[in-house]
Amino acid sequence: MEANLAATFDAGNSFNSKLKDTLEGLLGANNERKAEIDALRGDHDKLRADHDALENTTTRENDLRKNEVKSLEERTAKDNQARITDIAKLDGKLDSENSARKEEIKALDGWAKGENDSRKTEIANLKNFAESENDARKTAIANLDNFAKSENDGRKADIAALNARADAEAAARDGEDKALSERISKEVSDREAAIAEHKQEGTHRTKRGLETSMISGLR
Repeated sequence: MEANLAATFDAGNSFNSKLKDTLEGLLGANNERKAEIDALRGDHDKLRADHDALENTTTRENDLRKNEVKSLEERTAKDNQARITDIAKLDGKLDSENSARKEEIKALDGWAKGENDSRKTEIANLKNFAESENDARKTAIANLDNFAKSENDGRKADIAALNARADAEAAARDGEDKALSERISKEVSDREAAIAEHKQEGTHRTKRGLETSMISGLR
């Protein structure tokens, strides 16, 4: 075919030459596309083979996973049943423990109430004792206050008598001091008068002696 086409174009004009070139280009491109299609077909076949292999592997892996899941479910169910049994036992133990605790709390509550009543009685007795002691203390304080007041009045009387005695003694001392002062003043005055008189007599005597001496000298 290509030989016939070449002969035809060789006999044609330039238009046919260009058309030949174009058709040859198209044929070349068509051949390239065929080669690409063949390559793609080979790739497709390879992908199909890979897919089949992957499908087989996946199926085998899936079966293994199913077996593992089944084993896990069986083991989980067994563990769950064991846990249920343990929880039932624990619930029974807790119920018995709770009943024992209730009995203990009941006994403790009864003991606490008895202790509370005893404490109330003790507190009442202590209150009565404290009140009686308080009344006794009040009476003792009142008696002590009366005693202190009487003692204070006695001390005031003693102090007043002592003050009066001190005033009397002070007045007596003042009188004695005044009399002694007057006596001393009189003694001083007397002494001063005597001294003055003695001085005056001595002056007169001296004067007389001088006069006598002068008279004797004149003679």
